[in-house]
Amino acid sequence: MRTLLLFAVPAFLFICSLTQGQMVELAQEKYLDKCKGAWAGQMIGVCFGAPYEFQFNGRPIKEKLRQWSPDLVRTAVDQDDCYVEMTFLMSIEKHGINITGLQAGLDFGQSEYKLWHANRYARANIRRGIMPPKSGHPEYNRHADDIDFQIEADLFGIICPGLPQESNRFCDVFGHIMNYGDGVYGGMFVAGMYTAAYFEDENVRSVLEKGLGCIPAGSLYHKCISDVMRWYDENPNDWLKTWQLVEDKWQDDVDCLPGNPFNIDARLNGAYIAMALLYGNGDPRKTMEIGTRCGQDADCNPSNALGILGCMKGYRRLGQDLTGGIAGIADTKFSYTEYSFNTLIPACRKTAEKVILRAGGRISENHYVIPVQNPRPPLKLEQWTDQMRILSIAIPQSVVNLWDPVWRVVKCGHYLEPGLEEQYQGRQNVLMVHPVSPSEPAVLEAQLPVNASDRKLRIDLASHERGDFLLKVFLGGKPAFEKLIGEGGKWMRCEVNLPDDSSENINVRIEVHPNDWNHEAAYFDKVVIVP
Repeated sequence: MRTLLLFAVPAFLFICSLTQGQMVELAQEKYLDKCKGAWAGQMIGVCFGAPYEFQFNGRPIKEKLRQWSPDLVRTAVDQDDCYVEMTFLMSIEKHGINITGLQAGLDFGQSEYKLWHANRYARANIRRGIMPPKSGHPEYNRHADDIDFQIEADLFGIICPGLPQESNRFCDVFGHIMNYGDGVYGGMFVAGMYTAAYFEDENVRSVLEKGLGCIPAGSLYHKCISDVMRWYDENPNDWLKTWQLVEDKWQDDVDCLPGNPFNIDARLNGAYIAMALLYGNGDPRKTMEIGTRCGQDADCNPSNALGILGCMKGYRRLGQDLTGGIAGIADTKFSYTEYSFNTLIPACRKTAEKVILRAGGRISENHYVIPVQNPRPPLKLEQWTDQMRILSIAIPQSVVNLWDPVWRVVKCGHYLEPGLEEQYQGRQNVLMVHPVSPSEPAVLEAQLPVNASDRKLRIDLASHERGDFLLKVFLGGKPAFEKLIGEGGKWMRCEVNLPDDSSENINVRIEVHPNDWNHEAAYFDKVVIVP
């Protein structure tokens, strides 16, 4: 890496003083080494932290962690932390670097891998015709501030060396598929650090500051990371002190599972990425260990952190003790993609070259000539400010309407992510509810029309594969049916006789009572009155 100045000075000594648009050379060989380091870091970090994912919520890991062995990386090809963002690269290769939110969203909607939280809601929204950016908006996606896009945003920095405005453009397109506000800013922060890592080999603080420059200073995400950096300066040798300060201020329980220490919020987990980089102090092992020890999403966070550090250091400097297992899987395709490690790197290179040219750069025989971009946050601040209005309701009526608009969910707990399931045990568009507590049921109610020939209420339902529940049905305010529903998740049909004096309409109340408070979810397909 060198500049086009008349005298030779290593770029990292003066990159901070470069002005917008100033041309800098990046050797193609160095780009490839850093690109490999970025992907290797993600793969190693996620495999190292995998056993601890959401096993330590609201508490740090103080005990001894397992030893890293290079062969552990073999599971990386099946990690969603890797392959989901690779399918984004497939979309970019398919549609070009000017891909639109609609194109990216439609591709995401056709994906077949298992998803959770914001990603799962977004894909379901898209399949129902709710397209980006609505698919990630809080009114349609109660997980809008979750970590999903933050996990998947590494790609956009990897293909935008030194070009944070370009990475932000990609993040705006892809991030709004599943997230909004801080959920998108987490991805911009991560991607921005990668863009800086191509021109910074050692200074982790500089990389963090450039990533932070990609998001609005008025956002809660920016304030959270700024707190981490300040607390690091105050406690440079005590990551546990900073962890506790983060916990006290930012573990606010305003997330998709209120009342539960589990927190997949982008800000909180982004703080752990920043802590891993700062307290890791350029040491790969220490970086991924602290990223894991902070808990919560303890595989995604070290994956992001070590990916960024791997991009800074490059593949060769990560060392065989970390990367030694990659050669053995380098020709194995990642799940749901056409990429192996050996084909992923040239695919990123090809896309990065297109981005460099669009930004006004040039490609020579051995170098990329890149017009340096200063980090620039989005002009408009997005911030989800009324989380409690939406999150206090386990299943919003807008979601119930997609199942059957005549019904309303009166009560429902938050366990096991209740809501509309795209499919369950072979049936489509299924409503899942869960009791509120061991003593309080979930409740559904409807006023159903009754024809002269109607005789029965028919309920097609199933339990969770690993649980059961007590079903109670009330017709016209009176108890009419009670049965323990189990059968290992198999669909079954319950028929309840209507009262002889049923009028034109009858009030139907369905209660899902816990039995032993173990996977008490109830899945409803059709609930109808029949002859």
